[in-house]
Amino acid sequence: MTVVVERTGRADLPLLRVTTDELALVFAPTRGGRLLSLVVGGRELLWQNPELIDADLVPVVPVAGWPASDGGMDTWANLGGSKTWPAPQGWSGPDEWAGPPDPVLDSGPWTAEWVADDAQATVTLTSGDDLRTGLRVVREFRLLDGTSSFTERVTFTNTSATTRRWSIWEVCQVDTGGPDGRAAEGSVVVVPHAAPAEELHLGTYEGGLVSAHRGHDVVLPLGTGVAKRGYPGASGSVELHGPDGLEIGLATSPVEAGTWPDGGSKVEVWLQRPTDAPIESLEGLHPSAHLVELEVLGPLTTLAPGATSTLDVEWSTARL
Repeated sequence: MTVVVERTGRADLPLLRVTTDELALVFAPTRGGRLLSLVVGGRELLWQNPELIDADLVPVVPVAGWPASDGGMDTWANLGGSKTWPAPQGWSGPDEWAGPPDPVLDSGPWTAEWVADDAQATVTLTSGDDLRTGLRVVREFRLLDGTSSFTERVTFTNTSATTRRWSIWEVCQVDTGGPDGRAAEGSVVVVPHAAPAEELHLGTYEGGLVSAHRGHDVVLPLGTGVAKRGYPGASGSVELHGPDGLEIGLATSPVEAGTWPDGGSKVEVWLQRPTDAPIESLEGLHPSAHLVELEVLGPLTTLAPGATSTLDVEWSTARL
């Protein structure tokens, strides 16, 4: 058993590939420090944008020809994968993150470093200093050979001269499209709860979404519309279950005290299917794929200049 870390890709989209006995991860450092690909048992779990890259992660058109990410969501070059953003999201003032698109944290160049031997690897991705949020973001991934799980530690550092208040927000885009172009059958999103769940409707933009319950856990169907839901009482984890069990899950360590964005949501889920036209209320965003965003958030933390906050995320996967 051997852990291998290697630089791949090409000049306009350099990549970093990490392979273990169980997993293959690919990072895109120059596109917001993304975890772009996660392959388990030969199957890709994350969604990548086929309008920008092909199945081999090669740009369909040169990166210089991608949308500029300099306006509304209709200009966002959403490459896919999993990324770390600050929350709350919004456009009303400096205490909200006005993205995506975003030229630094979402799509700017990050640095990549790693330490590895035959049994383990640690990959560290570091953003530039973002003037809008006052943040520098570090994502540290730790992988061990022989296991289908790995950990991520996110660190926010306030590099500005003023006090800022942000929540760490991990946003993982998972492919939910079947081979026939429809939503994958038999798959659901599960949000675990230890007590009766409160579900916040953070937006329904197309179609409809009716959740169900397994005990206290919330179960969300795929392919019924475009919507966002939030869960203040969640246990801190969210999972995509296929017909044969868990495919991918993200979990944070329980935090009892604190305040979270979006009505106190510790977990959020974005569900999407293709739409016939852009959604005007979302700055012209035009969903063109079946995907879900599995999102876990840390509490809002007040950061004095130079102060830091962290969030640990445990990733779990399973072969189908």
